[in-house]
Amino acid sequence: MAPQHGRESLNPEPRAVDQTSIAAPRPVDDPRVYLAAERTYLAWVRTALGLMGFGFLIARFGLLIRGLETVDPARAHRSHVSPYLGFGIVCVGVVVCLIAAARHRVYVMALQAGVSNPPRGLPATMLLAAILATSGLVMAILILLY
Repeated sequence: MAPQHGRESLNPEPRAVDQTSIAAPRPVDDPRVYLAAERTYLAWVRTALGLMGFGFLIARFGLLIRGLETVDPARAHRSHVSPYLGFGIVCVGVVVCLIAAARHRVYVMALQAGVSNPPRGLPATMLLAAILATSGLVMAILILLY
């Protein structure tokens, strides 16, 4: 394009791209990125272990209450929900651990493939939050009813 009134054009002509200069993506070399991913993974594992321990505690507390019913039948507690609720929370902990392992693996593989900032899976964390909020609500209702 020719300059207009002594000014150069704002849109330069496109240049041909040299295909030999485009290289394949290289793996992310910064160890801090991998260490941050590992810290996040370990935080998820810690959360999973906490959930499993908390679920076990809830299930065993229900057994303790039933054991106390035999000592004093007048104070009988008829709720048999706590073993199931505890089992459910332990299962959520196991699922959290499996999801954390899968997400960590996918993230590290994306880093090794040259993706500098791989996308994070928001639906899994939102589903986990919904499950935990629901189980907390069930526990709160059980506390009020019994």
